[in-house]
Amino acid sequence: MKEVIIKRMKLVNFKGLRDFEVEFNGSVTSILGKNGSGKTTIFDAFTWLLFGKDSEDRKAFNIKTLGSDGKAIEKLPHEVSAVLAVNGEEITLCRRFNESWVRRKGSSKEEFDGHNEERLFNDVPLKVNEWKEKINSICAEEVFKFITNPAYFSAQRSEVQRAMLFDMAGDISDEEIAFGNDDFQRLLGKLTGKTMEEYKKEIASKKRKIKAEIEGIPERIDERKRDMPIAEKWDELNEQLSGLLYKELPDVDGQIEDKAKAYKAESDKRVELSKRLSEVKSKSLNRQFKIKEDVQAEYRQQHSRQQELLGKVESLQNERKRVASDLKDAENELNGLKSRRDALVNEWKEIKARKLVFDEKEFVCPTCGRQFDIDDIEHKQDEMTAKFNQRNATDLEAVNTKGKSTNSRIGEVEATIKKCNERISEIDGKIDELKSDPLFTATLVAPDATDAINNDEEYKGYQAEISELEAKIEEPLEIPDTEELKQRKAQINSSIDDLKKRLGKRETIEKNNGRIKELEDQLKKQSDELAELEGIEYTMQEFSKARINMVESRINGLFSIVKFKMFEQQINGGEVETCEATVDGVPYSDLNNAMKINAGLDIINAICTAKGVVAPIFIDNAESINELIHTKSQMIRLVVTDDPTLVIK
Repeated sequence: MKEVIIKRMKLVNFKGLRDFEVEFNGSVTSILGKNGSGKTTIFDAFTWLLFGKDSEDRKAFNIKTLGSDGKAIEKLPHEVSAVLAVNGEEITLCRRFNESWVRRKGSSKEEFDGHNEERLFNDVPLKVNEWKEKINSICAEEVFKFITNPAYFSAQRSEVQRAMLFDMAGDISDEEIAFGNDDFQRLLGKLTGKTMEEYKKEIASKKRKIKAEIEGIPERIDERKRDMPIAEKWDELNEQLSGLLYKELPDVDGQIEDKAKAYKAESDKRVELSKRLSEVKSKSLNRQFKIKEDVQAEYRQQHSRQQELLGKVESLQNERKRVASDLKDAENELNGLKSRRDALVNEWKEIKARKLVFDEKEFVCPTCGRQFDIDDIEHKQDEMTAKFNQRNATDLEAVNTKGKSTNSRIGEVEATIKKCNERISEIDGKIDELKSDPLFTATLVAPDATDAINNDEEYKGYQAEISELEAKIEEPLEIPDTEELKQRKAQINSSIDDLKKRLGKRETIEKNNGRIKELEDQLKKQSDELAELEGIEYTMQEFSKARINMVESRINGLFSIVKFKMFEQQINGGEVETCEATVDGVPYSDLNNAMKINAGLDIINAICTAKGVVAPIFIDNAESINELIHTKSQMIRLVVTDDPTLVIK
């Protein structure tokens, strides 16, 4: 079993203890002092050193030392350090909490800039995660809370207490609980891959659904009964309906149809007359068009020829504009080429006119100022003359090349200008020739064909037939009066609908009776299903009780004086899960302070055994108990006395 002991601890400016050091005994150390003297601060310092929290598991608490004005004293270092013995090996721990002060640029005063925290494990600085790993290797934080404070376990929610107790008791399999109980065995057979909790939720869900459906069935049956129509003499109603459907209604429909047929025959005649009228009008229009076409045949021929002449002239004029534009562009280019040729001639003349003139300074040594020898002067003059002649020859060759290219292009452009002028002359001749045709300027007038049309015998025959057909079509068409028959038919249909509606009640009655039977069968079936589910639920409750009893028995075997009540009987006969420590049958909440402390120590002993670790136990209000039960853990008694300062014993 791992053993953790505090050997000594030092507090610097921690919650008012400016410089305080404690040497602890290996078994029991008593810290005495009046209320507010700092006894609990020792416990807070130890938990803060390990986990950054106070003894009440709070991260947000004030560790700073306060001045007389109640404000934290600035720039004080805050530190807790301790030497622990873990299985005999000494470990040094230190946690520091310091203020950061900085002097901003341009300011002479320092400003508070937050806090920083240091953690040293055997004098080695560690990051937060590294520190947690080291501390957890000594004792996990959650376990430490349970084994250092006798009041901690009983202050937790029952769910937390139960979880710890179950973890200590170890697993109990479902098969162990079901052994020797047929109902439990059948229950386990129904789980089929589910946990007991999942199956419990499944049964509860099914029960809720069935109950909801069962609760609604009686109302639905009553609703069906309330909506049940009154039965009538169905055979008499069927006989009346047959008479209306197969005798009276067909008779009225026949009369209406006869009148409609007569009206349709007359309407069809009018349709035929309208078709004939349309045909004759079409023939009349065609005849008009033919006569007009014959009278205006020569006019149309001349008009077509005139349009052809105008189109050709317009086309030639457009071509002339394009050729004239090309001519202008060519003339402009020719002027530019001639100017360029003149410039090249002048440049050639300038090159030919160049003369080589020797400067006497070129034949004097630039270093000593002595004139070159005659041979050297002649040699240099020959070199200068050769270079001069070579440059002139190169420049003349370049000018000649440019001149040839320019003359070649001048010839091409002059040829283009000639072609353009020739084409313009040709176009002007064609335009004059076309305009000389008398038809070009003639004013054409279409001859009037009205008289020819009106005097045509065939056209007059069509017009006479049109007048005759229009007169027949305009004659009024008598519409048959069927209103009385339609009213009679409406009355018959109304009676038919009423009889069908009354007969429909028969089907409604049959459906309602059938539905009531279905609902009654469903109610019985679902009641049986609900009873079966409630039986399963009862078996699960009994199974849960058996598990609790077995766990409770195993759990209570871990303790010396404490027994746990894991199941509470309700007024209605039901039972709910709970977790309450008792001593000699007295609930923990009703124990005196001394017995609560010993009960807490008994719980700590059991947890230490289960977890394989002992750690220092801080016992607050230890003055209230004369005899503490035996424990393997180091105990630190916090005792209230009249001493104004802390006393360590």
